[in-house]
Amino acid sequence: MNFSEKILNEYRQDADKRLAFVCRLMIGFMLLVALLNFLGIFKIAPLPLYLTVGISIFDFFLPTLFCDILKLRSEKVRYLILAIMTFQSGLQYATLSYHTIIMLVFPMVMSCLYNERKYVIYTSILSIPMIVLSHLAAYWLKVVPDEPLVTLKGAVLYGIIPRSIEFFGVVVMCLFISDRIEKLVGTLGSKNSELYEDQENLILALSQIIENKSENTGQHVRRVAEYTEVLCKSLGYSNEESWKISLASMMHDVGKIMIPESILEKPGKLTDEEFAVVKNHIKYGKQMLEKSPGELFSLSTEIAYQHHEKWDGSGYMGVKGENIPHCARCVALADVFDALVSRRSYKKPWTPEQAYDEIVSQKGRHFDPEVVDAFVLNFDKFKAIMERYPDECP
Repeated sequence: MNFSEKILNEYRQDADKRLAFVCRLMIGFMLLVALLNFLGIFKIAPLPLYLTVGISIFDFFLPTLFCDILKLRSEKVRYLILAIMTFQSGLQYATLSYHTIIMLVFPMVMSCLYNERKYVIYTSILSIPMIVLSHLAAYWLKVVPDEPLVTLKGAVLYGIIPRSIEFFGVVVMCLFISDRIEKLVGTLGSKNSELYEDQENLILALSQIIENKSENTGQHVRRVAEYTEVLCKSLGYSNEESWKISLASMMHDVGKIMIPESILEKPGKLTDEEFAVVKNHIKYGKQMLEKSPGELFSLSTEIAYQHHEKWDGSGYMGVKGENIPHCARCVALADVFDALVSRRSYKKPWTPEQAYDEIVSQKGRHFDPEVVDAFVLNFDKFKAIMERYPDECP
């Protein structure tokens, strides 16, 4: 899977949060301007000032509303917020003039947070006409009785032209920063994908070793992975998280490599001593996987160590309920279902319907009730996976 887009999305979401936070700080800035004017330090007409402050507070709260409260973090919302910020900068400069001159570049700095040129270019296109209009509006309103805004010539020569030149310098700087960070993030995403690919290849190789240890050329590991992915998606995991857990599930029985084949393939019932040896495979699996780097191997360790735990606490180590990792709960059901419907040296395969009844009967005892509900909803998919990956006996 390609994880570059995921990393970019995480950067954008972080930028959404940062922008919302900075805008909340700007609310404080506007209240400070109003206070200084009230104390007589600034000389701004009260009506335009307080009207602008009110509109500013509303506008500056919108990123918090969209991003933090409503969780709307789409590209369209980002464009809308940047457009509002650009309009806001023009409104503040038109009514408050040099008291809020920094607002002319505020939207550009905010667009740079997203680390992509398209947001910087979009904001700069909106900002250029806004700079012109805000200066002309300031001249027309004559809110501040100082040069250069009291004359049209002054507004153009000492306002529009120098501010535009300064603004272009900010645009170039923001484009350079966003372009550089965008490339760095892209490189990071590529390296991250390579890391996951290496983990995937190693897991697939180990899973093949596990299957070859069986007397059948079976596909138990593949089927368990497919079942697990179905369960995870049904339980609300993203496609990416479902894929990770599915791949990690292939290591659930890796510790059986350390168990004598004479015990694993014994045709009759195991003795208590033999069963105790088999149970050790979860410890062997943990020891083999826990030192390996990467998220997939971290998930694999949890699954290998705890997929034999039961919801009621009667599993191998007595862990129960919510204390069992959710990924291990999914694999536990997938593993048991496949064991029931598969041929083993000590038993004949059950029908899918028999396995279905058994798993449903163990709801709240062996299995997490939510996982059983997901299994019931996707039973047809389980049967389709069985047919897609049949065991081939020699």
